[in-house]
Amino acid sequence: MDGPLDMAKPGGLMILVWILCGLVFFLDGYDLTVITFIAPELVKEFGFDKSALGPVFVSSLVGFALAGPLLGLVGDRYGRKLTIVGSCLAFGLGTLAMLWATTISQMILCRFVIGVGLGGAMPTAAAMVAEFAPKKSRNRILALAASCVPLGAMAPGVMTAVLVPTYGWHILAIIGGVGPIILAAVLLLTMPESVKYLANNPKKHGELKSLLKRLDASPDWVPRLENQLTEKSDGRSVGRLFDGGKGPMTLMLWLAFFSTGMALFLIISWLPLVLQSLNYSIQEAGKFSAIFAGAGILGGIVIALLVSRVGVLLLPILFVIAIPFLLAFSWYDLPQAGIVLCVLIPGMSVGALQVGCSTIAGLFYPTRVRAAGIGWGLGAGRLGSIVGPMIGSAILTLELPAKDMIAFAAIPMAIGTIGSIFLVVLCKQRFGSLHVNESSDPQATIVPTAELTAVK
Repeated sequence: MDGPLDMAKPGGLMILVWILCGLVFFLDGYDLTVITFIAPELVKEFGFDKSALGPVFVSSLVGFALAGPLLGLVGDRYGRKLTIVGSCLAFGLGTLAMLWATTISQMILCRFVIGVGLGGAMPTAAAMVAEFAPKKSRNRILALAASCVPLGAMAPGVMTAVLVPTYGWHILAIIGGVGPIILAAVLLLTMPESVKYLANNPKKHGELKSLLKRLDASPDWVPRLENQLTEKSDGRSVGRLFDGGKGPMTLMLWLAFFSTGMALFLIISWLPLVLQSLNYSIQEAGKFSAIFAGAGILGGIVIALLVSRVGVLLLPILFVIAIPFLLAFSWYDLPQAGIVLCVLIPGMSVGALQVGCSTIAGLFYPTRVRAAGIGWGLGAGRLGSIVGPMIGSAILTLELPAKDMIAFAAIPMAIGTIGSIFLVVLCKQRFGSLHVNESSDPQATIVPTAELTAVK
């Protein structure tokens, strides 16, 4: 449905969708990382063993990995709006339930429910942003919206330093639970359905016509998608990620997602406890963690500005630049300024990689499988993020120095470097440049309704 949207100037409704999806990304980042600041307080309050926290960190990521691809398919088949609303309710209620959890098992269950909700919210929101943005500015808008994830991830660190000393760790769960529930209500009342989802469903063309008028686009356009009426809901969306020679690039994108997730969650899950082992207070650890996440915001903004010019070449650069700083954190006794630098640069790198991988996936896959493509990519990232925290748990179990786990984060960054170099080569072969430009289904063309049955 690129034609009509490209003809329309960004207006109030488009901007509203971008803002709402940005808020979904923000709360996604918040609820994914808030447990890393609650965990040290749980150790104090309930006497949990630190090594037992690994499954707590991992459980939400397992839920995300399982739900992301599946709910991405639900969004492709049955609409984006209700998928996002239901997902926000799930991770909001799961976060509030943490207030009553008193055992490791209960906390694991809460975090799993949160992960399921997050797994539906993030890829569907990313697809909505891509589908409500004009083609000429889509990559930049998608990257800027996705940069709200590290912004949300930064918020628990700031709140830990400011609010936890007065209100306790419970305030973090209250904010993380109430926020998504309120947002779900706002989404239900104000979020339109995806233009392209409506376009791909002939029975909804009347609703499509009304929405195009609100978007100041021509209501006399509908897509012509061959076989759209006969395609069955048989999971074919997953197979289409490998159709038309897309398989190698899909695998390399998954490897980039996997490596980024592994490094990010190894660092962000254990950084507060690592810093406490270096005799920093929980408030100081919160500040360092906020620096890490805040650097991710900066990285997201940078890649949003550069991705149109540099393309996929940014990925190997971002992977390799973090490696020496991760090794220096673990191998040397650094002053506080050195620790800040070794947190800042990797934070900027992985934050930019999160945005970059999602942006490239959103531009690469055709409309009908875009949410599934993003969902499976994020699912690969969550598989990596499951491995990352468990490595930290194993390090504590083996009684190795806690800060060694930061050095282990250099391993997935090296793997990501190799995979993204292959991705650059494949992109050059497929598109003749370093820019991904296959953002719509090659089987789809846009024609006036005069050439088709009139929209009812």
